[in-house]
Amino acid sequence: MKILVVEDDAFVREMAVAGLEDAGYEVIEAASGGEALRLLQAGIAPDALLTDIRLPEANGWIVARAYRERFPELPVLYVTGYAEQMQPVPGGIIISKPYRMAKVIGVLATWAA
Repeated sequence: MKILVVEDDAFVREMAVAGLEDAGYEVIEAASGGEALRLLQAGIAPDALLTDIRLPEANGWIVARAYRERFPELPVLYVTGYAEQMQPVPGGIIISKPYRMAKVIGVLATWAA
């Protein structure tokens, strides 16, 4: 399963990537919403999207909607310190920061089943 991780905080992104790779996932990473949208334009096709909401260039809501236009069934997992500002795409799940990788991996495992 290929996961696109979109997170502007380098430390948080590195921890997420390492945790997902340790769990056996293939990971693509983007440091901004704009970078994630450029990956979409380049033809990147993830099996799931893990995105922060507050991002430079384009927020997580915009990124998720753009990916869902191309991949309507794409599972989306939002991680944010601002969970009260919810606008998830249908089928998206929000996890509040700080979060445990075990929780993220548990959600991804249910989607992969």
